[in-house]
Amino acid sequence: MQRIKSFFFKTTGRAMFVALALFVVLYGVLSTAIVRQLEDERFIYRENFVWAVFQVQRQFLVVQRDIEAAFGRVGVEDGVVDDILLEYEILVSRVILLREGEGFKVLFTVPEVAETIEALEARIDEIDTTLAAITAPEEKLTELYRLLEPLSDALQQAVVRTTNFVSVYNANNISVVKTDIQMLSYLFFIGVIVMAVLGGFMIRQRQKIFAADIAAQKARQEQEVIEEAADYAKMHALGTLAGGVAHEINTPAQYIQNNLEFLSDSFADLVGAIDRTNPKEPAKLNLDNDKIDFISEEVPMAIDESIQGLNRIAEIVRGIRKFAHPTTDAVELISITEEIDTAVTLTRNQVKHIADLEVSMQSDVTEVSGRRNHLSQALINLIVNASQAIRESGQRRGNIDLLVMSDEDNVYIRLRDNGGGVPAELRERIFDYFFTTKERGVGTGQGLPICRKLIQDDFNGDLTLSADYTDGAEFVIRLPKPDANAMADTNAEFLEGPSDLNSLLR
Repeated sequence: MQRIKSFFFKTTGRAMFVALALFVVLYGVLSTAIVRQLEDERFIYRENFVWAVFQVQRQFLVVQRDIEAAFGRVGVEDGVVDDILLEYEILVSRVILLREGEGFKVLFTVPEVAETIEALEARIDEIDTTLAAITAPEEKLTELYRLLEPLSDALQQAVVRTTNFVSVYNANNISVVKTDIQMLSYLFFIGVIVMAVLGGFMIRQRQKIFAADIAAQKARQEQEVIEEAADYAKMHALGTLAGGVAHEINTPAQYIQNNLEFLSDSFADLVGAIDRTNPKEPAKLNLDNDKIDFISEEVPMAIDESIQGLNRIAEIVRGIRKFAHPTTDAVELISITEEIDTAVTLTRNQVKHIADLEVSMQSDVTEVSGRRNHLSQALINLIVNASQAIRESGQRRGNIDLLVMSDEDNVYIRLRDNGGGVPAELRERIFDYFFTTKERGVGTGQGLPICRKLIQDDFNGDLTLSADYTDGAEFVIRLPKPDANAMADTNAEFLEGPSDLNSLLR
């Protein structure tokens, strides 16, 4: 039922959003069309019609007046003729502008205006032809005046008819504009209502997004707290193991020191036994055969032991460095054997006096996808818990088994111990934060829950306690297998050489 409600809510919300979006688009288109209609060329140029015709008439009268003034003088100068012809050219240009101007086309629907402009254009062509054949200035002015004179009354009538036309035209335009403005007002109010509905819908959606962001932020904060707790748990585990690790380093360091002292003494004996009494002869070694045999046998052994001790120390340091190295957020292929190596190395001293730790690889899958160091952190915690359980059970020496298995989908790391096990009444609580059965200062109650959270979040797996294991306790780490293609090369490389896990247990 909840899925059906969610489906209808999402469908209705989407349909409503699409309908409102279409209405907004339609409103925008209609509003734009009305605004463009208000800006129509008829409305824009309605006041220019009378002005345009009047300018033609005005220039026409200027030409006539200048010609009449020129005839009233004694003699007509060339400069005066040129000025009059220039005024005539201005008249021609204004006629052309009126004819070809984009905003004056409506004006030619008035018959008197159209006929007058056509007659004026024809007369201009005639004037141009006539003036081209005349060379005398006075004669040019005479012909120009004669040809223009008949059009004076027609231009006057064109101005009058244009004035009447503009009055009617403006009245019609005002009526249309009024209707358009009313329609635009209606659309505006409807648009306000629609935008309010859309705004409410968007606010509701925004609230949902905000709630989702809050939830995501809370999840991130929880993850940060878990990561900080994991880092603390890692450092706490490293601090707990510090004494044992120091002892593990001290033992090989001690016999390296002893071997170096022996090598120093042997070298001093060899140097002291060299005889250089005769400078012309080679030096002689005055040393008993038994001493030579002893040095020959013991020095190589001391050197080999020292090299093994240094390798042992380097191995422990590598384990500490891997474990303490800051974990990145990147998910990558993690080597199971390396994580187990690190865990076994760092817990060896704490375990070796309590139990025998056996590692068994029963799977050809050697890598899983996750974040580095978190698997070894979980294993260290489980191994330490197992050793403490065996010690608390009172056994002289126990057993800890670490088995790696796999099926079609997952890799399983099973860690078993033969300690006292987990009481039935505590099985449901061992993964609760801050729950512990250990003494104050020994347990923090965060180890198992943090390890489980790391396995779940960083490997998409799980950490569980087996319910059917009766010889102690068995914790199972389930890790999903990575993509088969990504595993092909890494598995082939791993199978070429034997694992060195057994060497870690010596």
